[in-house]
Amino acid sequence: MVATTTAKEAKVTVPKIYYAIANIQAGVGNIPKNGVGPTSQGSYKYVKNDDILDSISKLMIENKVITRPNIKRHELVTREIGANRFVAMTVVELEVTYISLEDASEFVTTVIAEGADNGDKGGRKAVTQAQKIANLLTFNIATGEPDPDGMEVSAVSSATTPVQKRIATATAGGSTALYNEIKAFLGANSLAGAVANGLGNRISGGDANWMKDEKILAEVLNALKNNEVE
Repeated sequence: MVATTTAKEAKVTVPKIYYAIANIQAGVGNIPKNGVGPTSQGSYKYVKNDDILDSISKLMIENKVITRPNIKRHELVTREIGANRFVAMTVVELEVTYISLEDASEFVTTVIAEGADNGDKGGRKAVTQAQKIANLLTFNIATGEPDPDGMEVSAVSSATTPVQKRIATATAGGSTALYNEIKAFLGANSLAGAVANGLGNRISGGDANWMKDEKILAEVLNALKNNEVE
């Protein structure tokens, strides 16, 4: 007689790296945005990579997890960020392998990140950003604060939809029209939504509802037009 094993009786062996990552996710909690971006970009707040590493390093040691980073691809590009304004960008594709020392099982994540610098630090900035994104995604880390890029910006093509046309054809009045005009201005000048967010937070004193305040929106738009982000 031959013994058989049913599907219900069969035990599935789960690689220990998955248990380890789950434990780290459960223990890491929120990480506040303690970093402040440059004034030229609206002094937006962001999560510092050092804060992420400080939060997960002990948990990784406790759960016997190490990482193996591998830069799979990198390239240097020049990007136009405004009228006669260019910045050197380093783009990297970083593969991060999380390895359990218990059974050598692995979990691999790959991210693409950019680093802007007209000196020799573009590569380091890009790799640091990629490492940060990999850890944020792998461990589901939350900041507990609004996303600085919450104001979406649509690219504006001067050949097909000039910013003047978008402003003139805004269908809503009040704060909505101002909001749309700010987005149009950002898109036309290749500026990130974080620039307007930085201005709004500064003018409102940190009030998260400033995007609904017509007066503050008007001040943000005026600041943008007066190049106060420079």
